[in-house]
Amino acid sequence: MKRLFYIIIFCGIFNPIFSQEDYKIQISFYKVDETKRAEYESVMTDVFGKIMTQRVKEGCMRNWIFRRVIPNSSMAEQFTHMTIDVLNPGSDNYACGEFENIRKKVFPNQSEKIFNILRDIRNSSRNVIYRTKLSRVSGFNKIGGKAPQFAMFCITKTKNGNYKKRHQDEEWINAAKKSFGHDAWYAFERVDFVNGTKEWNYLTIDAYADANDIYTGNKPFPSKLNEKIRKKYGTPNSQRDIWKRINTRLIYSAKD
Repeated sequence: MKRLFYIIIFCGIFNPIFSQEDYKIQISFYKVDETKRAEYESVMTDVFGKIMTQRVKEGCMRNWIFRRVIPNSSMAEQFTHMTIDVLNPGSDNYACGEFENIRKKVFPNQSEKIFNILRDIRNSSRNVIYRTKLSRVSGFNKIGGKAPQFAMFCITKTKNGNYKKRHQDEEWINAAKKSFGHDAWYAFERVDFVNGTKEWNYLTIDAYADANDIYTGNKPFPSKLNEKIRKKYGTPNSQRDIWKRINTRLIYSAKD
């Protein structure tokens, strides 16, 4: 009985702490022609961004982020924009009311006809390349949880489970927070079906408030800790292959 009591207390106190960071994201990749980019971004921020902001305020999701792929960076020819839906902890979808009801709260004087025109502008301006869902592995944010202006998405194929284990290692993540020059860093694992060796299955995000910080580099880990981590998990090259690095700039963050 006494043991059961302690189990209940442990679960009641500690489980919410861990579950707060147990969340998923959905990333959507879009291709937008340069001649339509300005109009598309305007509709996305002035109309749909405000609706997504209301969704965040009502607790439907944690955040909605809209980013542009920086021209001439990797993958810029394949897609030009990204949206990131940050779901609530423990949720696989939006815990939300009807979209139309939320829209009317944000734009009470907007007719359905006008909204349909704006939605058609959005849909006709872009091609959806693909969407994927990922689960958070670990990460940190040094700027109060805000979405940094610049973010590099590292599309990765893992070779074994050590890459994820390293990112979940408390010693490693604490040292990374001190040593990395990033304002935020996250690791995610794909949870949708990944078929064979030709699909990436892991993503890390290196994020910075200032573009100049991207090239400053990181401080080395303490030598003893670095050796300890290497013995436990192997070298980074033995854990994963980074296939592509996608540089992006923030256009809109609903939470911020």
